[in-house]
Amino acid sequence: MTDPTQSNSTEMPEDEVIPEADQISHRKLRQTIVDLFNLEDFRLFCYDLDVNFDDLAGPSDPLSMRISKLIEHFQRRQRMRILLITLREARPAVTWEQLIRQENDEEEAEPISSLPPAISQPPSSASDTFIANRSFMALFRLMRLPETREAVISFQTDFEAASEQIELMNDYKLLHDLFQELENRYFLIDNDRKRLPDDDLAWDSLALNEPELNTKIDDLLGIARQSSFAQEAEHWVTQLEKVKADMETAVEEFDLDTLNKATRLLYRILNRQPSRINAQLIATANALRLDNLEQAITVICANIDASEFGSDFEVVTQIKDGASALGGIDENLHQLTTEHDAWQNIDDELRRVEATLDSGIEELEDSWYDLEPMARQLIDGHTEKWATDIDEVTITLGETIDGGSIVKARRLFRRFRSQTGRRFRQVDLELLSLCHNLQKVGESLDLLLRTVK
Repeated sequence: MTDPTQSNSTEMPEDEVIPEADQISHRKLRQTIVDLFNLEDFRLFCYDLDVNFDDLAGPSDPLSMRISKLIEHFQRRQRMRILLITLREARPAVTWEQLIRQENDEEEAEPISSLPPAISQPPSSASDTFIANRSFMALFRLMRLPETREAVISFQTDFEAASEQIELMNDYKLLHDLFQELENRYFLIDNDRKRLPDDDLAWDSLALNEPELNTKIDDLLGIARQSSFAQEAEHWVTQLEKVKADMETAVEEFDLDTLNKATRLLYRILNRQPSRINAQLIATANALRLDNLEQAITVICANIDASEFGSDFEVVTQIKDGASALGGIDENLHQLTTEHDAWQNIDDELRRVEATLDSGIEELEDSWYDLEPMARQLIDGHTEKWATDIDEVTITLGETIDGGSIVKARRLFRRFRSQTGRRFRQVDLELLSLCHNLQKVGESLDLLLRTVK
């Protein structure tokens, strides 16, 4: 029986640095895999990576298409270094130099990133995430020492569960954001629809907006089909495919009845799915027990301190910093998910009121008894501009509702919805950025686990 503490012959040298994802040329990586694997070898390679070979492409698609989908799968989940290490294990002759992007390389479009371009600033916990990631990489270097291996193996289940939850949470968050983008496109389509049949020029506007709407549907469907919950999303995915087809038919044939049916179905999807996805996101985030990981690191540190390696102060300090950094991430995650959930509840109520606003403000008057304290709970104690803007319109809208001015109340309600929606989107961006950073920690956990398997 093989001694689990002995290194595998395919393992890379301990001092060799694994390239970062942005250093890798996807074109070179794809071509390298194409050159070194036949179809059956690639099927086994996918098995080693815990990826379903049949999910990568259709039965008749070429091997190169499956390889591209595999790279995209790991890129989107921030797991590119897992792919690289497994490739080296399967084909030890591969060198990092073969895969590194050079300045003069003409690169084709890379697989889409799970982090949208709108995020330019990371949340305040980014430094915590960096420290945690660095500490796990330091632990990865220490894993060949028997005194640390035993401690980490005992917490293997917690590490695996954390990594899976991070991936699932990121999928939910990305899907939630795409639904918000789709809703923005829906409003443009619906405004054009309301102009019909009296204004034929509305068809020209629809001809411009419909392709943009369908592009957003395609983006959302692409993520849903690749996500870890693709099967449970099948029902609304089928509905969105019908919306897309009917929208295209309605605009091409000037068919108002089909347009009305498509917009009603899309409204029903938008009125249900974001809230459900948000609930799943919050439940997943609450199940992410980073405190278990802190406890694991604490035990590992005690083992290191008791060993001859305990004299290496710098590395031990990195690992201990990782324990406290995880606490910082956990706290920020709880804060963001709590606020995100609260804004989602407000958004659901505002969407319901918006649907009745053209016929009067009675629903707004009734809902204001709930909406005002819900908003007040989120803005009280904050002095940032977003909070003062919402505070101002909240006060004015409440006074207008009491005064009975219908036209002004409608106008202020839409301003209130715009201001709260802007804050909701900002929380969305911060939470998605944190999910992205957590995935980087998750990649290090995966690297760590692969040394003990």
